[in-house]
This record gives sequence, structure tokens and C-alpha cells, in this order.
Amino acid sequence: MVVKKKIVLLGDSAVGKTSLIRRYVLDQFEESYTSTIGSKVRMKELVVQGPDEDVNLTFMIWDLIGREGYHALHARTFVGVHGAILVADLTRKETLGSLERYWIPFLFKVVENVPLVFVCNKSDLEEQFEFEPEDLAVLASRYNVGLDKILPTWLKSSYATSAKSGRNVEAAFESLGHMILCSRELADPVKELYQSVVATGLRRSSEKTTAIGALDAIMVDFCEGFEDSRLAMPILRQEMARASIGVNKPTKGGILEVVEYLAEAENEFKDEKTVVANMKRRLKWADSIVE
Repeated sequence: MVVKKKIVLLGDSAVGKTSLIRRYVLDQFEESYTSTIGSKVRMKELVVQGPDEDVNLTFMIWDLIGREGYHALHARTFVGVHGAILVADLTRKETLGSLERYWIPFLFKVVENVPLVFVCNKSDLEEQFEFEPEDLAVLASRYNVGLDKILPTWLKSSYATSAKSGRNVEAAFESLGHMILCSRELADPVKELYQSVVATGLRRSSEKTTAIGALDAIMVDFCEGFEDSRLAMPILRQEMARASIGVNKPTKGGILEVVEYLAEAENEFKDEKTVVANMKRRLKWADSIVE
């Protein structure tokens, strides 16, 4: 039996989400850090030992911007998610608090209660710890009541990981696979439609008078011109790099450049009327930014 599931890694910028995915999928580690722009998706096949038979599971692993405020992009990506790995950085205590303050509540606004695995990354930097792995385990216990009991004895729902050494990275993803399969949630198109409606509502209510809010709206607006947003993201990243704009501290000037560059890109595959309409709409959001 082959099962395909969509999962997402959530947590603040620079906690190591991209590095964990890279270690898990490619068994590689990159020292340099670059903020994730938009979202990235990787695929990974694994075999999960079930009670009756082994299950061939394919993870579609989504890596998102780790910056609060990108409500539209985050909500849109959460639709159809079957589970999540919540990532904190052991060298920054505030990244632990933000999991419960922002990431989990926002995820559950769209998908309600999906299985969660918690990891505190950078366990190789023990001398720099600002909290202990046990603190994360306490948080995990509040959201995974009884789930530890359904996991095999060699797995759990909270880990201290190191993307650099590979410590516990495989185990974290394997645990999530077990938890998702044990939830026995059936495909429900009505439920996913409801999630889409909720995500759309969150998008429309997002604040566009801030630079992050306007950029958030522009990014999602561009992606919605594609049947699959994964096709839009490489273009979006290219044009944002061309404008030298970062997702953590975008500027109004940089956003105006991005709008212009996205229009140039759309000229290659959209009619002129649509390109002009898109540009006007996005410029309106950019012009509404209050600096």
C-alpha cells in the first residue's frame, strides 16, 4: 500500500527547518543560512511499520517562511496538511514560546487537531542552550495526550535534534508518519473545502498596511495565477532576489520593485490585460503601506 501525505515544518526564522529537511531528504548539511522565501516542497519516501503490514509512505514536505505576519501564505499552505513538525532552536528560548503563542494556534485555525511532532534543533551547541529538551517535551505532552502510547517503543513525539550531525532527524519524521497513519483520517473533500474557506477568510482579514502584510498579499496573489503554487515559487524567489528584498524586513521600495518584476515575468505567459490588472492591484497594496 502506498500512501501520500502533506506535512509542514513550522517555527521561527533560523531555527533550522530547511536544514532539517535537507538532512532528512538528501543527508546533507549546509552551514550558511538563507531565509526561506515563500514555500519550498520536497518529497521523501519511507516505510512505516504498521500493525498488520508495512506502509509505503510518501511525504510531501513543505518548508515555509519562518516569520510571523505572512498570514495569507501560511493559511493557504495549511490547507490539506496531515501533520506538522514544530521546530524550536535550543539556543534561542523565544523560539520555544512562539510555537504555542503563534504557530500552533494559527495552524489549528485551518486544520484543527492534526498530529504534531516537536523538535528542539541545534542540540550540537549544548554550551549555548537557553532551554532544555525537557521543556519541549512538556509542551509536546500537552498536545499529544495518549499519542505516545500508540508509537513504537523506539519512537516518541519530542526530540532534541541536530541537522548538522543528523541526530534524531530520521526518528522525528518517522514518528510523524506513525502518528498520521494511526489517526486513520480518511480523505474528506468537504473538510478540505472548509479549510480552503477558512484560509481565504484569514487571507482577506490580513493587514496590508504593513510591508510584511502587503508582500504577503502580493506573494499569494501571484501564486494563485498557477494551478500549482510550487511552479510559482521559483519565479517568485528569482524576482525577489532580483529586487534584493528579504522576507524578514521588506521595504516599500523593494516591494514596488518586486511588483514591477513580477509583471515582467507574467508577460511571458499571460495576456496584457491580465498583467496590467494584476500589477494595478498589487501596486495598490504596496502604496497602502504605512512606514
